[in-house]
Amino acid sequence: MKKVSKEISRVSLDEMCSVEFKDNFTNILRSRYPLFYITTNEERRLVQFLDHFCRVNGYECYLWNCYDGLLSLDTGEEVAGTTEDLKNNPVAVLDYILNEAKTFEKVKTNVEAKKEKGKNGIIYVLLDYFRFLEDNPDIERRFKSISNLNSIVCTVPTGPYYKSTDVLTNLMPVIDFPLPNKNEIKHALFDVVRGAEKRIVDINKKTKEMEEELVNAVSGLTLMEAQTAFSKSLVSKHDWDLHIILDEKKQIISKSGMLDYYDNPVSMDDIGGLKNLTGWIKNRKRCFSQEAEDYGLKKPRGLLAIGMPGCGKSLMCKAISSTWNMPLLRLDFGKLFGSLVGDSEKNAREAIKQAEAIAPAILWIDEIEKAISGNASSGRSDGGTTSRVLSTFLTWMQEKISPVFVVATANDHQAIPPEFLRAGRFDEIFFVDLPNVNEREEIFNVLLRLRGISNKEINVASLANKSENYSGAEIEKAIDNAMLAGFTDGSRPIVTKDIAVALGEFKSLFQMRESDFEELREWADKRCRKANEEVKKKVNLGHSEDVKNLDL
Repeated sequence: MKKVSKEISRVSLDEMCSVEFKDNFTNILRSRYPLFYITTNEERRLVQFLDHFCRVNGYECYLWNCYDGLLSLDTGEEVAGTTEDLKNNPVAVLDYILNEAKTFEKVKTNVEAKKEKGKNGIIYVLLDYFRFLEDNPDIERRFKSISNLNSIVCTVPTGPYYKSTDVLTNLMPVIDFPLPNKNEIKHALFDVVRGAEKRIVDINKKTKEMEEELVNAVSGLTLMEAQTAFSKSLVSKHDWDLHIILDEKKQIISKSGMLDYYDNPVSMDDIGGLKNLTGWIKNRKRCFSQEAEDYGLKKPRGLLAIGMPGCGKSLMCKAISSTWNMPLLRLDFGKLFGSLVGDSEKNAREAIKQAEAIAPAILWIDEIEKAISGNASSGRSDGGTTSRVLSTFLTWMQEKISPVFVVATANDHQAIPPEFLRAGRFDEIFFVDLPNVNEREEIFNVLLRLRGISNKEINVASLANKSENYSGAEIEKAIDNAMLAGFTDGSRPIVTKDIAVALGEFKSLFQMRESDFEELREWADKRCRKANEEVKKKVNLGHSEDVKNLDL
């Protein structure tokens, strides 16, 4: 690694990572904690951070991996006196660290000698040591011995995710190395530009003009992934193409298997009804602005929409994305659960970490009750995994400061744990009911418009009355069935009768589960805010032909 001055390292360190991570890392070292774990998928960037940190704060750092053995971070050379056995023996390196640490624990003059040289401590970073953290009694015993040391030596295993054993979990805390911030992405962007500016005219100028858009387009990716997306755009178009960059980002995020990136949101104009909910959403758009922050307004945390299927809850999630101009990430809770011990909690942390890196963003959790309904019996059925994953997520929701707006939907209120409904998790809990007659008329108009069908020949008001207790999804099904009938009948335009007939060909969910609807309405009446606008009764202000005799 190229050596730089202490002043350059100080500037670089200020621009790297997050303040929270740097504070946690500094405090844990100053507390003389002998053992902790760092999760990261960016080994090169972590090593760069350590190089700058140690130079600025006066630490010696040594890196171990099973190929190169033990190397000095400062010189890049193998540590003198180490044997070949140290390269491929994960137990041998722990013995080496223990012996070194004890010399500083027992001989205080060694500590003083280090401090006279401006060194406040020694850090041993075990790269990719997660591979060896199985139930190995030799490794467990040595880590326990390291955790009992009172020395200036600190040992830091690393891996792409946290891995431990039952014996070591309480002895080895974990901190997550954050994804790159905007300053780091900006430097990575111009590194790519410098490699292309001789062959692409004015690319430097265009980059400066689009700098904020380009940086935001790759937020949530590693530096290598960000540079790959930038390079792909320049190679393909010899220019910046945000569509190519976002498509690359979508593929990278989808590969994680936990988050899906939606890039085709729905407009609020494509939603019929739900005036109370849509109004609430529109009113909070400016809450993410700098103006709102300067005013002292807290950023919106999220909302929970409860209602029977087909009433527009999922459609609303997509509409929030387009209204607020934020990326929409869908979290499949079921994908968080892994087969190995610790995988599920690791997946939850990774999903949260990625969502925060992409922020401001919307995190959509559809039908949340299906994923967390087993929480009550988790201790018996899955060793408490569901409880721990839910606890991780709920704690984050309660304490998060990043602008990630969580939108959760649910069909069955009875399966939602009480702690999920507690005040502070969401800004508001909405009940989404079946559309009323006015909303059904709006839904018919929207769906006909989206299909390019003129409603001049369709009696929408009549159909709205005929479709009482039908959901928006069921109205859409009736229109599609009517179109199929028109197509098979010589591709003729559909008329009101086609849709009316289609409505009568199937039973609505309400007809099949009326008691469930009524029970949900009763439960929501005192617990939720109504998403639907109430129908205003028309008042006849005309003169009556009847004469009322007054007792004067």
